[in-house]
Amino acid sequence: MIPCQHGVIRTADPDDAHTLKQYYDSVGPRAAKLDRKREVVTPTTDELQELLTRKENEMGGLYAIEDRGGRVQGFCSLRGVSRERRMGEALLMLIEDRFYAQPLAAEALDFLLDFAFNTLFLNKLAAHCLENETAARELLIRAGFESEGTQRDVVFTEGRWHDLEAFACFRRNYRSHV
Repeated sequence: MIPCQHGVIRTADPDDAHTLKQYYDSVGPRAAKLDRKREVVTPTTDELQELLTRKENEMGGLYAIEDRGGRVQGFCSLRGVSRERRMGEALLMLIEDRFYAQPLAAEALDFLLDFAFNTLFLNKLAAHCLENETAARELLIRAGFESEGTQRDVVFTEGRWHDLEAFACFRRNYRSHV
């Protein structure tokens, strides 16, 4: 459990499956809902519970982000970590868009950056946003991520095409922004 000024970041457990399902059921497409083929994933609560039961994820797994009142605001994780290539992808999955503007979101993203650069010694951390994720995009930029470009019409969901913007933060540029 990692205490923050505005809450706690802790390892997610099977009891968090229902809250994680809220994220997947939330309105609108989200980059973190995409699999490696850039297709939208919609797991069941049972599948999420099974995922959270597994403890074999060597890169830290999935973390729950709780406010001071103990309410889970979302989840964060590192995905696709390659120690050989020294890079990975940051996932920040907050239940409501308004949570991205709150200090706890910045603390969670800083936790991922610190873990990536100072524990795993990665060189580059990527992140992605669809064009409708403006609050997440603003948070990434405040945390020191820079845009690496936009792929046009790369994700088809909810009856239309969506653009996907790639971001990166490099170890040499990382400074805690919390």
